[in-house]
Amino acid sequence: MLISVSKAFYVEPTTLILGLLAAVLGTAFVLAPWSLATLCCVVVVVLTAVESERFLLGMVFLIPVGWIASISFPVVGDVSRLDVATTVRLVVTGTFLAGRILREREAFGSFLRVPLTTLSLLVAAATIASLVFGSGLTYESIKATVRLLSYIGFYLVLVLWVDSRALLRKVAVTIMVSTIFVAAFGILQEAIGNYTSLWLFLNPPTEWFAPMDYRAPSFFANCNFFAGYLNLVLPFSIACWVLGDGRLRRLGAWSTCLGVVALLCTQSLGGILAFGGIVVLAIWCFGGSGKRKVALLGAVCVLAVGFYFAKAVLNPAHEGEGFSYDQAIRLVLWSVAWDFFRQSPLLGVGWGNFNALYGSYVSDISWIPAGQFDVHNIYLQLLSETGLLGFGAFFWLVLRAVRQALGQLRMSVIALDKAVAFGVLGAILSVLLHGVVDFFFQVSPQFGTLFWLLLGLLVLSGKRLAANTVAAQHA
Repeated sequence: MLISVSKAFYVEPTTLILGLLAAVLGTAFVLAPWSLATLCCVVVVVLTAVESERFLLGMVFLIPVGWIASISFPVVGDVSRLDVATTVRLVVTGTFLAGRILREREAFGSFLRVPLTTLSLLVAAATIASLVFGSGLTYESIKATVRLLSYIGFYLVLVLWVDSRALLRKVAVTIMVSTIFVAAFGILQEAIGNYTSLWLFLNPPTEWFAPMDYRAPSFFANCNFFAGYLNLVLPFSIACWVLGDGRLRRLGAWSTCLGVVALLCTQSLGGILAFGGIVVLAIWCFGGSGKRKVALLGAVCVLAVGFYFAKAVLNPAHEGEGFSYDQAIRLVLWSVAWDFFRQSPLLGVGWGNFNALYGSYVSDISWIPAGQFDVHNIYLQLLSETGLLGFGAFFWLVLRAVRQALGQLRMSVIALDKAVAFGVLGAILSVLLHGVVDFFFQVSPQFGTLFWLLLGLLVLSGKRLAANTVAAQHA
């Protein structure tokens, strides 16, 4: 009898230990909420220090998932909004780079001389210079600078970590699987006509909160941010679908189809027009014979005309007074941005400062609130905030990336290399087209991180291509 009772109450040691650990962690969290955050930080540092492949691939997978947490600081008793995803990426970047510098200082130094790396650091230097010699620091400028450094830092992590074609392929697959995941969530939001409780948890409402109105944002703070992100991925997924085989081709097809549907669900006019440019580029590169290209381009024109006449049904968000209001705001802000540039043409008013400074210029316009908008134009935003120095540094980076991508697209014989090259070309085209009416690098960490991650893939693909060329020459 005693033996049967003891067996009934027997608990395996592992289960008991895990249960006790959960109880201790739960108690610590109740008594000191910051203890859980500290523990998570320690876990992130450890997994990064050992360069866990699953953890770092998980970081790539979670790029499109933003999380803004309301944090109460125990020292000052203030409540602030913390960009958790950016904070974690900064911790990963700092830990990874510190370890590599200590272990491989010479190799790290040579890596910094890679053209796209040098130019990325030049962009960071130009934005910091605009703050030091511009209108000074503001909360918005500090936040924008930290986010920019997190993009470039994650790029450095990727390029240093990926050391084989197999791992490069895993990163590419992870990006497409992640896109399928976020696109499906956006389509779900559109189907039910609601943000969902998960989105509201990840993006706590502010005073400017508005109902979804059937414009799906997925995990992003805004539907336009989601559209911009999709247009960074879609060129790569299209190329994988057209050029790849096996799993790469299937994932390319799924991420392209779901991504296009999700893009339509955003009702982002700039995003849809930018995707039209991507389609034209794809036809030019992969369309085959001249007659076939002309036929495909004709079909695109017919679809564009059909979309225009059916826009009241397909794109109702850009009909009526709301659309006119958005247009009027952009025109006013563009004028203010140009005035900022004229006042400080070399360095601008400081990276991220437009949002903090434009209010006094529109104080007599009651329908434009202060501190809510950016310029909504990549060219004027860069000119007004960073002047000719920052504008030149960014577009030097863009031109160098385009040149490298074109070369790799012509010379590559491996489908993944060609897909990466076309993906970067299409992504840059979408940034330049959508950038006429929007600017995402400061307001969407997901967008900025993916943009520099794609540049990292281009660098890695170029390294493999260069290695193959050298091997062929010595064969």
